[in-house]
Amino acid sequence: MPGGTKKVILLVLTCACCVAFIRADLETFGYYENRSFLFSKKASGPEEEDNPFSLGNYNRLRLQFRSALSDKVSLNLAVDFFTFHGSIRSLLGTSNWTEDASWADTELDRAYVDLYFPGFDMTIGKQRVAFGVSYLWAPLDVFNRINVFEPKEEKPGVNALKIYVPLGKVSSLTAVFSPEKSLSDSASGLRVKTLIENVDIAFSLIRRGEREETVLGVDLRGEYHIGWWVEGGIFLSPSKNDIKIVLGFDYTFPVGRGLIWLNELFFDESGERDSALYDFSRVIAGERFTLGEKYCLSSLRYPLTDLLAVHTTYIGNWTDGSFILNPALQYEVAQNVFLNSGFFLLLGKEGGEFNLQEASDILYIWLKVNF
Repeated sequence: MPGGTKKVILLVLTCACCVAFIRADLETFGYYENRSFLFSKKASGPEEEDNPFSLGNYNRLRLQFRSALSDKVSLNLAVDFFTFHGSIRSLLGTSNWTEDASWADTELDRAYVDLYFPGFDMTIGKQRVAFGVSYLWAPLDVFNRINVFEPKEEKPGVNALKIYVPLGKVSSLTAVFSPEKSLSDSASGLRVKTLIENVDIAFSLIRRGEREETVLGVDLRGEYHIGWWVEGGIFLSPSKNDIKIVLGFDYTFPVGRGLIWLNELFFDESGERDSALYDFSRVIAGERFTLGEKYCLSSLRYPLTDLLAVHTTYIGNWTDGSFILNPALQYEVAQNVFLNSGFFLLLGKEGGEFNLQEASDILYIWLKVNF
């Protein structure tokens, strides 16, 4: 589908959602957040030694709208409004720093219509498409960009046609088509899910035409004393075949209010074994989200009170020995008002993926208000 056609579809959907503003059944919700950062530059010259710190800040207002035009049609729209101030840069130092800048931006992140039929549901427009079950590394989640540092953050929307077909009480089929400039460049996927012996099992077939890549994937999720999940796939292309797999588990220790421990191990056969061969331009372009071969996520969370929780997260590249440590506090100031503060500390082997010379340690304070 040509790019112009996609723009027309989005425009029609947006106009339809705007028309729904006048309807009494319109739902409006979203959130506002303010994020402030103190960046600690790693000294690499006289300028950095004289001014080792810099400040950054951004505001985000996300407005979401939903309207049920009938029992068979609903419209959905999400718009993000941003303002950026001061120093804004990549945590990993993989792009140029922007110093003392201020600008604003607006993004249409969701614009889709849900259609409900007797035997299936259909979603058309800019939407979230999710394949797989893993928490962070998500090798089968190929339709939306992954944010390694905020796995719970909503993924950017993608233009797609999605069909969901229930197959009995515990099984379903999901088909997705995401158009690009041409039919041969487009992406598509098919996911069949069922439940066997209290284990969720799904098989996926994904085709990414632009990369000439076919993915054969499987994911499982269950619970037996601990929660566990497996997600992996064989990635087939004309030049190379690779395996990517995630093993994860979580457990709540019966200590006080409950200590939650979550872990994921990720193996990516397509990653480099030598950090000297890393191509960070592929990360910037969104072609890859990791560069090495072996990774680990480990996270601990403990609620000190009903309103205050402490947590720490380790994200490590076991290929090169670099890692990120993220100790943090979360405080519920009031109902639906949350304050997060903490550090992103870049440690381990210098020059590794998570500890580049150009990168920055960060102290942050984030305020989020849901409505």
